[in-house]
Amino acid sequence: MDRTPIYDAQEELEPTVAGAAWQYRWLVLLLAVAFAGLAYLYASRAESWTSTASIAVEDPRVSNLFTVGYDATPERYVRSQAEIVSSRAVAGRAVEIAAAADPSVDVTVNYIVEEGLSVNSGGDSDLITLTYEDITEYRAITVVNAVATAYQEVGREAAITEFDSAILELETSIASLTSELLGVQDEIRRLRTSDANRLALEDQLDSAIARLLVFQPSRASADILAVNESSARLNEMRLEIDTIQAALARQNTNVELQALENLQADIRQRLVGLQLVRDQREVDAQLSLSGVVFSDPADKAVPGSVGVLVLGGFLFGAIVGSAIALPLSRGRRRFGSRGEPEKLLGIPLVADVPSFLDERLTTNLPVVEAPASASAESYRFVSAAVALQQDRLFGEQDAAVFTTVVFTSPAVSAGKTTAVANTAFAAALGGKRVLVIDADFSSQSLTTMLVDSQVPELGLADVIQGAASLGEAVVSVDLEASGSLDLLSSGTSAVSAADLLSLPATGGLFGGLSHHYDLVLIDSPPVSTVAYATTLVRLAERVVVVFAHGQELQSAQELRRQLDTIATPVLGYVYNFAPLRVEMTLAVGSASDYRRRASESESTSADN
Repeated sequence: MDRTPIYDAQEELEPTVAGAAWQYRWLVLLLAVAFAGLAYLYASRAESWTSTASIAVEDPRVSNLFTVGYDATPERYVRSQAEIVSSRAVAGRAVEIAAAADPSVDVTVNYIVEEGLSVNSGGDSDLITLTYEDITEYRAITVVNAVATAYQEVGREAAITEFDSAILELETSIASLTSELLGVQDEIRRLRTSDANRLALEDQLDSAIARLLVFQPSRASADILAVNESSARLNEMRLEIDTIQAALARQNTNVELQALENLQADIRQRLVGLQLVRDQREVDAQLSLSGVVFSDPADKAVPGSVGVLVLGGFLFGAIVGSAIALPLSRGRRRFGSRGEPEKLLGIPLVADVPSFLDERLTTNLPVVEAPASASAESYRFVSAAVALQQDRLFGEQDAAVFTTVVFTSPAVSAGKTTAVANTAFAAALGGKRVLVIDADFSSQSLTTMLVDSQVPELGLADVIQGAASLGEAVVSVDLEASGSLDLLSSGTSAVSAADLLSLPATGGLFGGLSHHYDLVLIDSPPVSTVAYATTLVRLAERVVVVFAHGQELQSAQELRRQLDTIATPVLGYVYNFAPLRVEMTLAVGSASDYRRRASESESTSADN
């Protein structure tokens, strides 16, 4: 079998900086945190401190109760307020507030405006951020809060001044109209007749106007319900005046008098309008004086530029860690995915077996004790792959049908023995006559796994040496289904495994096993660490290599060189301890059949 990779696996599997950093991520993270800590310690000894306060602002005219249709540009308003925060007027008030603090802080307007204070209004946000730097933590906190307070006070004073100016202008207009109204009323009285009904209406009109002029609406700050009631009362008085005026108009016969009364009504209407505007401006001023809707004062300060220094230290540590990780990764490269052994050795993947821990399995034989698990399904894939190769060869002319398959690995702890045992159970449960040979003379882990503590006295060594027949040495492993599974252990005789396997009788034994079994699986020691494992590979007809996830590539490269010197074809490889993939957990294939059969069995038991 050609095992030449399609492309240069050495270059393909060469670790990248990112890959090396991820492989040694804890080392990289440790160095990054360490350098960040050193940067923080350095920054803590600095002679400057920085504190931050924030203010959220909103144009008062947007939220005024009686301002309708105001075309606002929030971004422009926020930028203009940020300029006001940076102004010398605000800085001057902040100097006074800082001086009144306990203990007091002596700072100048020039230092605040030109050196210490930085104001930022970012993007579409209504938030204005104030950052202030000074020589001590207390000074930094005190002054930045003083600037925030000063801005609110200056804004409130400006709003009050604007309100007072507007009210004064309105009051002047009201007084002028009132004087004009009195003159018109005197002229009307001169022209009026002695009509008692008309005089009564005029008295009612004068009384209604007097009540209107002295009416004081409730402040909005007291109760919004009171504001609504005041507006309703104003509307009632206006309606009363309009009704009286209409009645008077019906009695007018004097053209000059009618003109004066129309003028009087117009003046009164303007007076009512000015009165209403005055009251609305007062309500709006009380609802929003400074435009500040939220304030977050500073309560701590950090050493100057600590954030930049800490971030820089973290990044520098990460770079140093990555630089260290790269040569470490190149020196101890490991498999990270199931397809990498194929790139390196040029042999196909038979199956990837997930880590038992990922499935929370507590058994080494999931095919028997957890048949519905993803691990059991993976081992059934291994059995099916071997059977598929056997069936394919049956259909080819002049093809040597194989029976014996040896399982080996580049190093210990790859899960090879577990793979042999589970593959054997999967094949036997499928109806095949299966023999497993424990050819690892040093441990006999396979024998212990299958028969527990009942280790047979007779084994492979005894059969090869002629001390026992094959039938006497094999041990039957219980199955609850069709097929059979036999075990041939290494035996308890003290022998030299290398010398024993080199005997001519060994080749004869392995060659005749096909007369008794459909499949023979051999558990061999790692080829790269045990010399006689090479002999076992030569005695078998096919080889299955077991790789472990995270195994070093160096051992796999050594295995490739050794397999290149052996004529035994490699059937493929099993990728053990693989990360559990989502598709492995789906109830498909034979795993779903096991679940169905288990459910039917439980249902039958319940019925009985």
